[in-house]
Amino acid sequence: MWNARKIVKELADPERRRRILVAFWRFGDDTAKLIATAQIAKTLHFREESIRKMPLEKKADLFASRATAPEFEQALDTALMHYHTHEQNELLAAFLDHWKIPHVNGSIEAEEYSAPSVDQVRDAVKSLDTFSPRDVAIYLASAGLLMGEDWRAATWPVVDEMAPTLSA
Repeated sequence: MWNARKIVKELADPERRRRILVAFWRFGDDTAKLIATAQIAKTLHFREESIRKMPLEKKADLFASRATAPEFEQALDTALMHYHTHEQNELLAAFLDHWKIPHVNGSIEAEEYSAPSVDQVRDAVKSLDTFSPRDVAIYLASAGLLMGEDWRAATWPVVDEMAPTLSA
């Protein structure tokens, strides 16, 4: 099972982890950021005001230091979504194009569409080999997490196959 904490901990290297968490602070809604700020402040014994005034990268580093705690799961879900829709939209668009799912810059526009099959996911991974395997694994794990059961059934087995081959 690929939850957000496991994706960030096991698939994302430190550079990608920071980029994922910066995306949360850059693109997340104000309520989510306030909740995360309060949770980080409580966990690390900081004043909330001190965290609010920090640069995005410093907030991301503090978030990363506690990202595997269960109370941050929802914020990490949001971080992964923003990371892919804002920072990895080229990768997102390439996979959606491959599966013929209508989108605009990686944002799905159709009301009804079918999730790819596990074989279609494997085929896309082979065909779109210009992208980093680590980025692809993070995307596929996130798609399964955020898009629901049919996506999980198609993407997570491929992530499980890819994960052991990713270098640390």
